[in-house]
Amino acid sequence: MRKERLPDILTASRALIAAAILGLIPAGPGALRLVTLLLLLGWTTDMLDGRAARRLEKEPTWIGEHEFQFDMLMVLASAIYLIAVGLVPSTVGIPYLALAVPLSLWLNAHSEEFLRFKAITMLLAFPWVFAPFIVAYFHQREAAYLGLLWMVAALVLDWKRFTGVVGDFLSGARAFLHRS
Repeated sequence: MRKERLPDILTASRALIAAAILGLIPAGPGALRLVTLLLLLGWTTDMLDGRAARRLEKEPTWIGEHEFQFDMLMVLASAIYLIAVGLVPSTVGIPYLALAVPLSLWLNAHSEEFLRFKAITMLLAFPWVFAPFIVAYFHQREAAYLGLLWMVAALVLDWKRFTGVVGDFLSGARAFLHRS
């Protein structure tokens, strides 16, 4: 493997993680611990792909340019898993996704500014990013604690990235609210 491909492999791995999460639906709620571990693996690759690309001084490829969409695919897969196995009521989850996913796709296709699309999509995805770990607190407490430890470690190790993500969100929200 050529090292220049590492950032793209890390990013694309989130599509495989999404597929693996969806593949765990037949295992039911008992697979929640594995789903949370897969999500932590995915979020770890999310932290590493950008660092690898910067270290290699690599120009973004199509995969790199769509890194956020790979993130959201993984979040969507975990939301579908939670709903499909009954850990989130379908009466709440299905209508939410039925509105949020088409809106996000429409914004992706029609937004003139990526930050607008990203901000709104982040807002829509926010509950689903944390839902697996909140649900795990009630069903697989160790997985919830592991997720909490991971989040604290990620903040300590990569505070600058966290503030950048929050800054992107706020910039996109401002752009959306002040569009002419």
